[in-house]
Amino acid sequence: MLKFKEFINLIEQNTVGKHNDFAAATYLPSDFTGSEAAPHFDGRPPFLSSLDVILPSVKKTAEIRILERNKNPIFIMLSDGTKLYLTWNEFKRISGPKPEVGRKLTVIFQRNPDDKSDTPSKINGIFCH
Repeated sequence: MLKFKEFINLIEQNTVGKHNDFAAATYLPSDFTGSEAAPHFDGRPPFLSSLDVILPSVKKTAEIRILERNKNPIFIMLSDGTKLYLTWNEFKRISGPKPEVGRKLTVIFQRNPDDKSDTPSKINGIFCH
């Protein structure tokens, strides 16, 4: 059985300075980013600021070279080598005209711009031109 002092030491070892603290997002005060009105305009007292989470994103625009709709998931390959695998519901949510080979597609990924790996990224939006 663990004594109380040993338990506290175990908790401190597992939480204080013993784990990775890499930033995956940036927290900025909303009055700094300008996403909210000044505190005296929105009814919130000036000492209560809110935070915005700014997630890194990458925007790619390229021509559709391959479009395979009859597969599950739907496969789209762009002229810059970007490969997209979309479910039917994700494909239906593409903004703009119907995606066809030869049209331009703009894809916004939630991804660090310095990450050049082949790992999949979350798609925040797709727009067809």
